This record gives sequence, structure tokens and C-alpha cells, in this order.
Amino acid sequence: MNLHTYSVGSPFPGPVPLQEGAVLEMTAGGPVMLIQAPGLTRAELQAFKKSFKRYAYWQPVDIPVPIAVWVFAFPAPLNPMDVNFDARAADRRHVDAFLEPENGRVKNAMVIHLFDGPILRANKMVGLDSAAVRLFHETIRAQLAAGYSRADYDRYLSALFSYSTAEMMAMGTAFKHR
Repeated sequence: MNLHTYSVGSPFPGPVPLQEGAVLEMTAGGPVMLIQAPGLTRAELQAFKKSFKRYAYWQPVDIPVPIAVWVFAFPAPLNPMDVNFDARAADRRHVDAFLEPENGRVKNAMVIHLFDGPILRANKMVGLDSAAVRLFHETIRAQLAAGYSRADYDRYLSALFSYSTAEMMAMGTAFKHR
């Protein structure tokens, strides 16, 4: 197992998103959201540190490919962010480990890293509502059982981007974060 050390204000020792926005990866430790915010302002950094008060989980039911969408409503001036996940594109060992309960409970921790280019500006670990994580598990299991191609996933995902992040938040199941 490779252990990476990283520190805020330094280049991140792994791959970072190249484009503005967020991606969700599954690691040995569970889900990790990577947010790329080029030109990050001090006010946006403070909004990230304050964290989000609400979030939503959405799996659109009117499309044949199961797509997992998380939406996090960070305070202004940081924009709300949506991120999707395709379990079939992730390391299956990490996905399987995430799906396994720990001491009879779902693993609900998510790590979030905030970047400005290659530089890690902030990070946090958040505990997601267990009900939200169970919905995520359902979508992951549906993805693993489905027979879609990467092109199918990308085509249906692109169609979802006709919705704004606020619309995705409204269509999802809402949760509060403390």
C-alpha cells in the first residue's frame, strides 16, 4: 500500500483535476472528492472551510444507466457543486470495501480536497447521513449489475448537464450537514 503525505499550501502528491469543477474517486479509504478551483479567492477558501449546510443525493430514474449524483451547497461565494460517480470505472477492490459495513454500520466518511491548480489549499473529512450513503450504495450496486458501456454512461451523463446544479439539488433527496 502506498501512503502519500500531503500538506496544505504544497503541491498534491497525486493526480488533481485539470479542469474547474469536482470529481469523485473511490480510494482504499472510501470516497474522495477533488475540487479544482483555479484562481481561488480568500472568500471562497473561507466558504469551503465553513462547509456546506445541506447536500442532496440524486439518482435519475428516467434513464437506463444508473448515475450517482451528489450536490453540495457550499456558502457564497463558493458555488454549489455537483459530482457524479461511476463504480464501473473505479478500482473494484475499493468499491467492494466501501460497500462492506464496518461494525454493522455503513461507512459514511468522505474526504474533500480543494485545489488551486496543483496546490492543495484545504481539505476536510465530512460524515454523510447514513441514509444518503445507503442510497449511494444502491446506485453503486445497480451500476455494477448493469451492462452499459462507458460511451452510454457519458451520453446519459451529458444529458443530465442540461439541468443546473440547483435543479439537481431540488430533484435529489435533501440532507442537512451539521
